[in-house]
Amino acid sequence: MTKKYGVGIIGAGWVAGEYVKAFRDHPLTQVVGMYNKTPEKATRLMKSHSVDGKEFNSVDALLDDKGIDIVVHCAHADTRAEYISRAALSGRHVVIEKPASTSPEGVAQIVEAVTKAGVKSIVSCVLRWNPQFQTIRALIDDGKLGSLIYAEGDYWHPIIKAYPGYPYYMKKISGGSSFTVAGVHAADTLRWLAGEVVEVAAFSAGPIMNKDYEYPPVSVAALKFANGAVGKLSSVIEGETPYIFNMRLFGSTLSIDNNRIHSSKWYPGTLGYYEFPTVKPDSGDVSHHPFVPEIAHFMECIENDVESHASIYDIRKTMALCFAIDESAAKGGQPVKVKLD
Repeated sequence: MTKKYGVGIIGAGWVAGEYVKAFRDHPLTQVVGMYNKTPEKATRLMKSHSVDGKEFNSVDALLDDKGIDIVVHCAHADTRAEYISRAALSGRHVVIEKPASTSPEGVAQIVEAVTKAGVKSIVSCVLRWNPQFQTIRALIDDGKLGSLIYAEGDYWHPIIKAYPGYPYYMKKISGGSSFTVAGVHAADTLRWLAGEVVEVAAFSAGPIMNKDYEYPPVSVAALKFANGAVGKLSSVIEGETPYIFNMRLFGSTLSIDNNRIHSSKWYPGTLGYYEFPTVKPDSGDVSHHPFVPEIAHFMECIENDVESHASIYDIRKTMALCFAIDESAAKGGQPVKVKLD
């Protein structure tokens, strides 16, 4: 009989339900149970998705359960480094919600624990599995883009009080910054598609409308890429706008504007951009995000003993980019090197 991997989930908030469904439906996994600091919330969530799992009364109890092989952390980010490190050092593979941490020290702690334990990790920068970006990645891998000239990404999604995690998103300790709490998606997707950013110069603003923010909710950064190209990243989580996620890459032989492409080399006679139909990153609803293919990919990594392209070893560089943007903005736009090493 094929081994089933037992899954323990820390946190029973909005995104936790997507992990419950993904692991419930994967043929190699079963949800053993969950812990949430609010009693009975984990039980209600599991039952709502037809899962008969345990509700643990503490993280210690969850980690003491020998039937758990994979630990998912989707509780508040300020506890992520501690609990993920403990899970890894206990021999469990780990699934880490974004951001990996709200501090460089937290990321370093996770890297150290995962390395020491030799377990597999994945950070849920889940838009890497969005069909639009999968298509763009394939075009780049096929050599269609040529040499990168310019790239930009935008995450525009005001955080409203109706969101379950609103009080925690507002706090410096658990939200961190505009880029760690939200704009990390744009930073990671741009890195994955365009390559490493080595230097940034950033500014931030606000709050203007919503004084609940303990940090500036608007941030924009000029970028210098390793190959000499330049670009821009912005994260806007205050304001009056629907969810918008922009991604644009301009190369020597192809240009990409979200789900539109243009190339006189590859498509002779083209006068403008043409649109390819796809599933776009056009909603902040977690049920719209591709957790199922992410988890399927992670299980393949575990089974085949290979590292994910979204392991903590790679996503630490996304976090380093976010931290560099925050540092530059705090210094009034002073250029800051991204600490990729």
